[in-house]
Amino acid sequence: MMKPDLHLHSTFSDGVLAPLRLVEKAAALGVTLMAITDHDTFEGVDSLRGVETAIPVITGVELSLRDMRGLHLLGYGQGKAEALRETVRELAGKRVVRAKRIVRRLVELGMPLDWESMTAGYCGTVGRAHIGRAMIARGYVKTMQEAIERYIGEGKPAYVAGERLSMAEALPLMRANGFVPVLAHPVLLDKDETTLRMLLAHWQEQGLMGVEVYHPSSQGRTASLERMTRGLGLLVTGGSDYHKEGDSHGVPGCICPEWSGAEKDVQRLLQAIAREKNET
Repeated sequence: MMKPDLHLHSTFSDGVLAPLRLVEKAAALGVTLMAITDHDTFEGVDSLRGVETAIPVITGVELSLRDMRGLHLLGYGQGKAEALRETVRELAGKRVVRAKRIVRRLVELGMPLDWESMTAGYCGTVGRAHIGRAMIARGYVKTMQEAIERYIGEGKPAYVAGERLSMAEALPLMRANGFVPVLAHPVLLDKDETTLRMLLAHWQEQGLMGVEVYHPSSQGRTASLERMTRGLGLLVTGGSDYHKEGDSHGVPGCICPEWSGAEKDVQRLLQAIAREKNET
C-alpha cells in the first residue's frame, strides 16, 4: 500500500534533519514515497543525487508568494529547469538578506543573536524559523509563537517583509520549466469555501495544477476541499509539512491514514510530472 508524503523540509531550509536523515525518518514511519520541498532551494534534494535512499524521493520546492498571507506554492518536477532554479537561487539570496536585517532589528531591541551559531548545521536558505529558534535558545522568548507574535511576525518591531514572486509570476515559471505547481495548505489562507473556489479557478487559468488537500491544517475541511479540488479537475496531493518534532506541523506520514485515494492521486501526479517534462 502506497503511503506518500509530498511536503517535507530539510536543513537546507528550515527543517532540522539533513536530507538523508529525513528520508530515513520518513521510511521508518512507514512512508513509501516522499518529496523534499525546501523553501527557495533545490540544494537539499539535489544532495541526494547518486545516493541510495530507503524510499524514492521526488524533486520539489516551496515558494512563498506575495499575493496574500499564507500563500505558498509547491512545485514538483524533473530535469534541469534552469530558469526556475536561477530564480530560486535569487530568492534564496534575498532570504538571507532579509534574515540579517531582522537580526539587526533584534539587536536594536536588545536581543543580540550570533549569526554563525544561529545558522550552524543549516546548509541552504535562512528564514524566520532559524531566528525564532535562536531567540528561544537565548531565552528571549519561550516559544516560536511568542517570537512571531511579539517580535518577528508581520507588523511587529523586528519584522522585515520578504521579496517574493506573485502567483501570476510563479505559475508560468514552473510550467515553462516542466514543474507541476500545487497550492500548499489552502486552509491557512483563511478563506471561506466560495472565495477559495473562486481563487482556485482563477489560478487554474494561470496554470495551477493541484491542491494540497491532505495537510495537518486541513482537519475538518478535508472532505470539502477534496470535492472542490476534484470538481475543478485539479490534482489532489498531501503532505505533513514536517520541519521538526513538536512544532505546529505534522510528522512524516501523518496524513496517510486519511488519504484513502493516495495511490491513484500520486500516479496522476507522476504522470503530470512526466508530461510537463516532455512538453518543455
